[in-house]
Amino acid sequence: MKSVSGESRTASSGASRVRVIVGLDVDRFEEAAQAARRAGMIIESEQPEIGTAVGTVARDALAALAAADGVEDVERERVYQLPDPDAPVQ
Repeated sequence: MKSVSGESRTASSGASRVRVIVGLDVDRFEEAAQAARRAGMIIESEQPEIGTAVGTVARDALAALAAADGVEDVERERVYQLPDPDAPVQ
């Protein structure tokens, strides 16, 4: 089942881009990575042994990325920030 979840985003020249972690078919990793690129993903790192790639994609291309051949899952990267250790307890 393909899904898109999470809330992190980054800005790019003109187009709103989001950071994504993509699950790719391990048995056809290179072909799946190429399909993700054709769907608009800029891959920053690949982990072929576990079938994942990390990168960015235009917000309006998320559905195309999720539908690309060999893409099994698309998740928006989540960013958490802990309070400063010297901050008062809230």
